[in-house]
Amino acid sequence: MKALGLAGARTRRLFTRQTLFIALAICIIWALGVQFGGNVSERWAELGNQTPDFKEQPKRMPTHNVLPPLAERVACYGPRGRLLGESPDDDLQTSEINGPYPTPWTGNYEETGLDLTVMNVDRRYGPYGYGEEREDYNRSRVDWNQVDWGQLQNDCFERNRHRFPASATRFDDTRVTPPRFALRHVAKVPEVRHWHEFQPTRRTAVVVRAWRGFEYLPEDMYYLRSLVAETALKTGGEYQVILLVDMKDYEGYENDIFASEEAYKKGMEDAGVPPEFQSITLLWTNRLLDSWYPRVEEHLTIWQVFQPMQLLALHYPEFDHFWQVELDMRFMGDAGKFLDSLSAAARREPRKQSLERSSFLHMIAETGDYGEFFRVVNESNKGGSHAWGPMRVREILPIGPEPPVADPRDDNFEWGVGEDADALLTAFCQNANTPNTWIFRDWIYGLRTGVRTPRFYCPPAIQRGSRALLLAIHQAQLDLGIRIPSEATLPSFALWHGLKLSFPQHPVFHRDNDDVENRRGWWRGGPLASSTGLGPDNNDHPRGFGLSFWWESNWAKHVFNEWYGRKLSDKEPRPWIIKEWDGKLWLPNMILHPVKHIKKK
Repeated sequence: MKALGLAGARTRRLFTRQTLFIALAICIIWALGVQFGGNVSERWAELGNQTPDFKEQPKRMPTHNVLPPLAERVACYGPRGRLLGESPDDDLQTSEINGPYPTPWTGNYEETGLDLTVMNVDRRYGPYGYGEEREDYNRSRVDWNQVDWGQLQNDCFERNRHRFPASATRFDDTRVTPPRFALRHVAKVPEVRHWHEFQPTRRTAVVVRAWRGFEYLPEDMYYLRSLVAETALKTGGEYQVILLVDMKDYEGYENDIFASEEAYKKGMEDAGVPPEFQSITLLWTNRLLDSWYPRVEEHLTIWQVFQPMQLLALHYPEFDHFWQVELDMRFMGDAGKFLDSLSAAARREPRKQSLERSSFLHMIAETGDYGEFFRVVNESNKGGSHAWGPMRVREILPIGPEPPVADPRDDNFEWGVGEDADALLTAFCQNANTPNTWIFRDWIYGLRTGVRTPRFYCPPAIQRGSRALLLAIHQAQLDLGIRIPSEATLPSFALWHGLKLSFPQHPVFHRDNDDVENRRGWWRGGPLASSTGLGPDNNDHPRGFGLSFWWESNWAKHVFNEWYGRKLSDKEPRPWIIKEWDGKLWLPNMILHPVKHIKKK
């Protein structure tokens, strides 16, 4: 936490990170040898400390890693057998507001590049089956049980194969090809894999978390169909949607779906996945996690939601990035364009002060446009940066690049521009080491510094991790059992390794949009009131029940169901964010989360 480059720039240039690291290592080894004598590694083992082998310094990434743009996308076929973009039945129909667009409570449309459009439920989900039981349904109907979303995605990839490097491959249908997931002692993949073993593929997995016994209601089907069509098919195969199903203590075949191909197929039959999505489904169990992470005793989602993702990166490394999304979120606009916009915004962001910008909410009502927000964060940090290269943690040997200059004040917000983010977040980050009421603050294992270790938590865990980051976390958990709560895993490991972190501040609305006191309870004076420039001095803030995107929100469900045509309560007024024109209800382009099931009576 002392990496803020505010003084001693000339001195720091004389002693680079590399020389300091080597000198420190020599001093530690010498001190241990003098005090304890004998073999140093044996002495560490006797002390019970888990430290990396200094002889096995991993390869560091290049300081600059900007990839060229891909060739123009080639259109792909949709579920109606027509090329997307040529069939109005498959197209989303967006509209623009006749008047001012609603101003987000936090976040923005300009910097994220999101479209200023609105949609009603017919236009949003009509291409995916909504309303097809009505006589006035004006699109061609689809026999959805005959649709194979895995085949459509692979066909799309083949049409666009020339756009991707040779390292990019199809995603295997696990009903035909045995899944690569396997228990550790029989796995066909190396136990540890490193970032430098792989070439970029320019593809991203969009991983939807599900579980055995989940009841797929019509709106879930519309959501999943839209996700595949808009992320994978409309982008020419740049995304691949995967349904990752937790079998939840499945008892069939002695609770081991990985015992044989027959056991896995039986598990698929019992997983409850609709036929159209079975070819993109991967099953996993707690037994799989136990096998790979014996040093990590807890595998519950609340603690280790990324463990299945880590194993996905290990077994399916043909993706550069892995988005984790949930069944209880909804994109109110084109999902592919939304993810593209977040990725592009993160790519434009410099590394300098990316953590600092991520630790404050951009509120237009408090600080104006994003450019002004950017400026005041820099002013608060006096041109320096708390995360300039890796945040040193004893047990972590960083893989991230060395900064191009020793002092961040000598960088004109250039380093990292054009590079993809390794940890792409959907909510702001909070410092675990400032006063806070985070209930998981003391849950940290495998690190000598314990709760003093620099950590940042950014709930919810709807986040994108790079293959390099997920493989590094996998190794730390496999070898040393290092673990912190799910919502802190990607951002903290990224910072420890010196990898790029970014929070593109997408638009979020609030039920009490005009409640100034509530807004300022989240703003907490903003960057200029911070004594460090790294987030507010106290992380406590109001509850987030009224947010359109937040882990504890109950307003998101209210908004979606009213817009969907299902009024939840006559006592509550229609959410202000919903507008009515021509007898239809319209919502702006945003993400809603969480949207829990409301079953019809």
